[in-house]
Amino acid sequence: MGRVNEMSDLGSYSSESDVLGYLDGRRDELVQLLSALIAIPTPNPPGDNYKPFCDFVANWLAEAQLEVEVLAPPREALPDLLRPEAEGQRYAVVGRLRGLAEHPAFCLQGHYDTVPASGDWEIDPYGPQVVDGKLYGLGSTDMKGGLASMMMAAKALAQKKGALRGSLHFLTTPDEEFPSRAGLAYFLEKGIVDPDYAVVGEPSGVRNIHVGMKGGVWGDVIVKGRAAHGSRPFAGVNAFEKMVEVASAVRTDLIPRLDQRVSDYDFYPPQANRPTLALGGLVGGTNASRATVPDRCTVSFDRRLIPEETLAEVEEELVSFFDDLQRQDDELSLEVKVSSKAPPMVVPADAEICRVVSDAITELAGASPTHTVSCGGFETVLFVDRGVQAVTYGPGVEGCAHAAGEHTILDDLVVTAKVYALTALRLLT
Repeated sequence: MGRVNEMSDLGSYSSESDVLGYLDGRRDELVQLLSALIAIPTPNPPGDNYKPFCDFVANWLAEAQLEVEVLAPPREALPDLLRPEAEGQRYAVVGRLRGLAEHPAFCLQGHYDTVPASGDWEIDPYGPQVVDGKLYGLGSTDMKGGLASMMMAAKALAQKKGALRGSLHFLTTPDEEFPSRAGLAYFLEKGIVDPDYAVVGEPSGVRNIHVGMKGGVWGDVIVKGRAAHGSRPFAGVNAFEKMVEVASAVRTDLIPRLDQRVSDYDFYPPQANRPTLALGGLVGGTNASRATVPDRCTVSFDRRLIPEETLAEVEEELVSFFDDLQRQDDELSLEVKVSSKAPPMVVPADAEICRVVSDAITELAGASPTHTVSCGGFETVLFVDRGVQAVTYGPGVEGCAHAAGEHTILDDLVVTAKVYALTALRLLT
């Protein structure tokens, strides 16, 4: 843990317009900041350059007159916290702007790791380029653009010093893209922030707030056959062929059932308003030889829940469906193993965090925002599980994250930074 800078005495705000005007005049600085964040590659796995990235962020925040700490788990704890593919220490950076009291407290949070760069980029994914009002580079949408906007909002509030009645926290953490036990959950459990409100800066679009997310049940279907020599397939039970039959039944019977269930909530994208089931993200087998009838085939499943469903109902449905298949085929032997699960989550529309962020967007983005449930998952749920009012709101172009040509829109970075700052002012003054 390291303390980078102590906060100076607070002055007074003359108006919200001072803070917003400050951000309007810092567009170029915001673009330079995001470019610098992208230029420090933080691919996960394995977790490269976490230390230099966090050092850069900490020094930038300290120069912006925030109180800053860099934190990390004890090294001896890492073997129990990290996956085998992960390498190196994990760090979090927290920047604080303390008010007259610790609470109410508002946290701006985001992860700093990215997926590894694919081989399809036509430019250097870590050499950001600005073209036609867009900034291209890996992480520009997911989610270093959100981090840059949050950092600029925090700087604006620190520079235009005022007597906040509560405290502002900026927090960036690792290991969201390839999760470990040393990510946001670890640092929240250690109590480095204890907010009443939070905004997670994952890309939502500047005129949309993700107020919820689908739940998920993840695991494996394991079909067990009987091995035989490849020249005598009639002597065995081919687990792969049985798995093909299972997958066909899922596609023709179970998935159409799910398609009949339509959520009452608005979703982005709109076609995500139904439960889904995807098979085959991971596939495994006996791997003995080409001349073997396989006695085992494993296929992963990803079952996403709409808010109207419960984990118990979904697990019961899965088990019942696969049990029925076994009863219909004496040679089919399978097992369903659930590896992880998460319930769906929706923040009530009348929650204060929804109202304040919505009002800020309406004033600054020129239209009332939509409130949608995301088909993907965000770390927002980790705040909600701790009783924090939290939503997901950040700049970015949905659909281009993780892909070659990932980019964000420069004007949206400024709008988002202003929304963050105005939300903080209205929650904390």
